[in-house]
Amino acid sequence: MSINSFPVGHLFGPYEIILDDFTSSLYSKAIINRKIETHSPFAIVSMTFGKLLADINLEEGAIHLNQTINWVKKFDEKERIVASAKIVSKTERRNNFFIKIKIEYMNKLKNKLGESISTILINNNE
Repeated sequence: MSINSFPVGHLFGPYEIILDDFTSSLYSKAIINRKIETHSPFAIVSMTFGKLLADINLEEGAIHLNQTINWVKKFDEKERIVASAKIVSKTERRNNFFIKIKIEYMNKLKNKLGESISTILINNNE
């Protein structure tokens, strides 16, 4: 299903994210100017968003407008993180849909580590 067909409040995931040495080195090779010692929060957000996009059909021409990230607790980059995504708003203006997706990141003890919010723009001109 396309992202635009899901209602506000729809939950995706949970997604398990493990930033082991192999995954960490792949991310460092893929993202220019990112050293392995300093990329883990960004890698976790990117990996989670990638898993979310694998679960949905993103409309052709969709644009990822912005991303905010707020980490509330320090964590070990090698620990297992569970991420859950939720559509928190969907607004339409002039045949454009602005969809906000909030992702919460938790550790194995279910302590909140942080959250990110992404805004996606989808044009509905057919």
